Amino acid sequence: MSGSFMQIIYISPREEINVENDNIDVHVKLDDGRVFSLLVATPNNIYWCMDNIGVNYFFGTPPLFVRLLTEEQIETAIRALLTEDDGYWLSVYGALQDPICPES
Repeated sequence: MSGSFMQIIYISPREEINVENDNIDVHVKLDDGRVFSLLVATPNNIYWCMDNIGVNYFFGTPPLFVRLLTEEQIETAIRALLTEDDGYWLSVYGALQDPICPES
């Protein structure tokens, strides 16, 4: 994949995050100008979502799972998306935005 990681833009305030049980939307800006939107979540949050709506299944935007919603773990996971299998996973977990993220 051409383009490498440049910046993570947090859409929700990080101060309000429960690092063990939550999810957050982020934009990943690449140095080639492309911006991808991603949902990053903890596995506990998916269980909470199922319990909250009273079902035993979950589907929707595929989340990028991290053990804890910390900047370090989020960045590590995003770097893995960009490097493993030549960046294939970024197109699975991320949605390409058109054309440039307004928060940048």
